[in-house]
Amino acid sequence: MQLKIAIGTIAFMLAMMVFGYAALREPARLGRFINAELGRSIEAGGNIFANNCTTCHGIDGTAQECYDSSGNQIACQGLPLNYNALLCGDKSQRMTDMGWQGTKRNYVLSVVSVGRGAIMPAWAEQFGGPLRPDQVENVTNFVLNWESETLCAAPVVTYDWPETAEEFLARTDEVQPGDATRGAELYSVTYGCQACHGSLDGAAPAAIGPSLVNIETDGATRVEGMDALQYVYHSILFPSDHIAPECPTGPCAGPPSAMPANFGARMGEAPQDMADILAALLGE
Repeated sequence: MQLKIAIGTIAFMLAMMVFGYAALREPARLGRFINAELGRSIEAGGNIFANNCTTCHGIDGTAQECYDSSGNQIACQGLPLNYNALLCGDKSQRMTDMGWQGTKRNYVLSVVSVGRGAIMPAWAEQFGGPLRPDQVENVTNFVLNWESETLCAAPVVTYDWPETAEEFLARTDEVQPGDATRGAELYSVTYGCQACHGSLDGAAPAAIGPSLVNIETDGATRVEGMDALQYVYHSILFPSDHIAPECPTGPCAGPPSAMPANFGARMGEAPQDMADILAALLGE
């Protein structure tokens, strides 16, 4: 009887040791499982991004290098996603700008799901898009995976835009007189303005935003106290402040404007671009 008790006690102790060892290893095993699942999700999201998102947000998410389905380089219409102002910090700069009160993950997921304005469509099935909930999660994980110490250590590039266009153009130590030819190229390709506003000569009609063919005249009538130069300059930097009355499909929607609000940040890296675009639009 005593032998059976001893054997039972030893067996119980061995079983507890095995269970204890397994319990100690469980967090690590679970962590590896979660990391593997996340890795598969990021990989799947990368494939979806490459097939659907790069024409607007760029091949690396920086909205700097975009191509159409034929392989021709085109202007990037979307906002940068591989970008410290979106991804860095518990509450990133873009979340603050948009007044978002939730988490960063939910912010990215919501934009992927429901879209943003006239250019960014809804992608989730429940909002009329083509992606299942798991696919929306995969794209969200792929975008969030761009956050890194290197990205977040880089300074956010800013430029102190003066209040008026005249003040800006007077900064002769920073900008040269506008080059209208280069400005027309920036307008049609680099910043993709033509896709919404049409070509400057009217050969390609406006599709979403108001035509700018006569902006040197029309711009002076839009806002009391603003001439055309100031109106265009301010509208590039703050597109939601003054909504044009008529768009190709009827009254322009907004605020907020369908026009991206990131041109000030993008041109802040090359202020000469602003001077050249003003020259193309207004001869300034």
